[in-house]
Amino acid sequence: MSLLQHKSSPFKHNEAAQRICARREILIFAFLSKNSTMRTFLLLFFCLSGFSVFGQKMLLLERANRAQTTKFYPGDMLRFRLVGEENYWYTRSITDILLENNTLMLDNFAVKLPEIQTIKMRRKPIWRIGGGAMFSLGATLALATTIGRYGYQDKDVDAPKLYTVAMASLGAGWFLNTPRKYRLGEKHRLRIVEVRFR
Repeated sequence: MSLLQHKSSPFKHNEAAQRICARREILIFAFLSKNSTMRTFLLLFFCLSGFSVFGQKMLLLERANRAQTTKFYPGDMLRFRLVGEENYWYTRSITDILLENNTLMLDNFAVKLPEIQTIKMRRKPIWRIGGGAMFSLGATLALATTIGRYGYQDKDVDAPKLYTVAMASLGAGWFLNTPRKYRLGEKHRLRIVEVRFR
């Protein structure tokens, strides 16, 4: 007997595997035929898992010639001013974002994007921290100058120059802690997008 006769054919293994799979399918079908509720549930599950699509809507603040954007999601606060002569800043929560109508639901009031003229945003944390440090430095310098010049009558203290530095530091610190305004138009714009996940 030759060595080739001892080797099993790969087609025989395939036939055996097919018979095993067929037996499993028969058992599963028999089980499902007896349990109509389970069969319905499984069919519904496979249909939903195959066709379910999840989307996330967001509001983008885009800047001209810059790839970086600021994202707003439902639940975020938005400070804005509307187009017109009314000089009033609204602070509203984004309750929903309507992509089809290009509309924001702000505390359940509909506001279209073209109606928003300016938005106001807080600066980045690093700028606010730096602003707080500069404000504290200016206040401390002004207090020390006042005590040294007028409390101890130290004539060597150059009060005008030190007061100038202190006021500049106070002004810079205050500016860095104030919200930044973005007037919508050529340089800045708002846009609604939806990202879908399947």
